[in-house]
Amino acid sequence: MNGVVLPAGAAPVDISAHRNNTGTSTEGHPVGGEGFDGYGRTYPAGILDGIAGTLDLPPGWGSGVPDNVTCEGQRITLPGTGAVTALHVVGAATYGNVQDVLRLRTPDGTSTDLLVGLSDALSLRPLPGETCCAEGDHLLDAEGEAIADARPHLWQTTVHCRAAASCSVLELPYNPDLHLFGVWVVREAAA
Repeated sequence: MNGVVLPAGAAPVDISAHRNNTGTSTEGHPVGGEGFDGYGRTYPAGILDGIAGTLDLPPGWGSGVPDNVTCEGQRITLPGTGAVTALHVVGAATYGNVQDVLRLRTPDGTSTDLLVGLSDALSLRPLPGETCCAEGDHLLDAEGEAIADARPHLWQTTVHCRAAASCSVLELPYNPDLHLFGVWVVREAAA
């Protein structure tokens, strides 16, 4: 486990208005609702303590506050100017490993598609090009009780653009099994 390792020049993308899923809780305190996976299960909040600042988690995370984005076609404004060369994401999938397209849009409407893959939260091994940034020794069930035989992971990956483009918007796919806790954009350095 490495913590969050960002590529040089990575700028955080503000996903705060798009957080729509509660993925963390504390033992003995069920979050109610669907939890991370649709069945009320969540990561123990303590496994994210070391990376919460990097992820810019909201106040109250771990206590029922939405802390990640379940991809539902959201359009997110990207910070900065200049050509985008890569995206870095931190997240996990539910119900198996997931690959889907994150679409970068330019102001004139053209797009660049990036295929992003994230391993299932309970996978023991990362997908190629992916690393673990947080892991726990148990998952929490819908009642806030530990599931000892489940070892959750949070994954990170960087996806590079085939050709840099001056993109201003990130479009997420409609894929409720793809969860993002953090997104960063890498742009070409100014000359």
